[in-house]
Amino acid sequence: MKLIRIIFSIALILLLSGCHKKEFSIRFEVEQTMNANYKLIYYASDKHGGYMRESAAAITNGKGDFKGQTINPTLVYIFTGKKAYPLMIYVERGEEINITGKEKEPLKWNVEGNEINKEWSAWRNENAKILSGADPEKINAVVAKYVIANPENPLSALLLLTTYSRYDDETGFRRLWRDLKGEAADPRWADLAGRADVPQRFVKVPARVKSISFRSMQNGTDTIRPDSVNATLLFFWSNALSDRNELTDSLKALAKEFSDSSSRLIADICLDPDSSSWRSNIRYDSLKNVARLWAPAGLADSKVMLLDVPRLPFFIVLTPDGHQRFRGSEREEAFSFFRSLLDKK
Repeated sequence: MKLIRIIFSIALILLLSGCHKKEFSIRFEVEQTMNANYKLIYYASDKHGGYMRESAAAITNGKGDFKGQTINPTLVYIFTGKKAYPLMIYVERGEEINITGKEKEPLKWNVEGNEINKEWSAWRNENAKILSGADPEKINAVVAKYVIANPENPLSALLLLTTYSRYDDETGFRRLWRDLKGEAADPRWADLAGRADVPQRFVKVPARVKSISFRSMQNGTDTIRPDSVNATLLFFWSNALSDRNELTDSLKALAKEFSDSSSRLIADICLDPDSSSWRSNIRYDSLKNVARLWAPAGLADSKVMLLDVPRLPFFIVLTPDGHQRFRGSEREEAFSFFRSLLDKK
């Protein structure tokens, strides 16, 4: 009987110890007059997988405690308002994270518990005004400044993955991502952010295009071969775009500017499921010397997915080697890069 009790006690200790190892805690000690409930989202995972968890931290008179569970490292997003920039925290299992501050502005709070959080807090404090302003161009600029100065710091990878707006400057994102070195270039940071509740979370290398075919009105199918010309511009669109006519006019002007279609290829690719609306546009918009193509499955089309088209409108500029040298929604930037390839010839 005594032996059984000893075995049971040891098993209980191991069980409690194992549970503790799966936990992390966050302690708040902030401005004393604060009373609020903050939404928290993080990915709880182990080697078998995981799931998103949504919870809340209650702050009363500036103090509060939260306990979460995970085995793998995770990012915790603390949402302090409907439009406010979230407070992001890097957490490993078993860690105790302390959040302190006398300011009511969460972006100026100090987060401790590991080196990444200390550095992240310092960066947030320095750029709190820009972050709260929610201007993607300004936020991208301060992230880029940090990444360029700290290419080997893991925080550079996390800032790119969670804070840099790829929607507003995907080309800049990929350029900065390629410049990461050492520990910052470790794939685990992309995996970590990939689990987070953030948009555009996956970091993929865009496919190199040797040839790719889409439906066309004249030939049934047309094949794009970047190596047959000096530059290729792909424009993806749908009739739902409010500035569709303006985009068509600008594409028409570009095609006229480079009228020699033997040296360049311009293709507009409709992603509407309805062929009648696509055909109607082709008949009446007088766009000439441009390949008029169609992908009825839209963003779910296998070829569109291969090209990694995330939204509409979207431009891709290909060099003769098939590499996607420009990607983004910025029309003038796409046209400028396209021109630069042809001006070199």
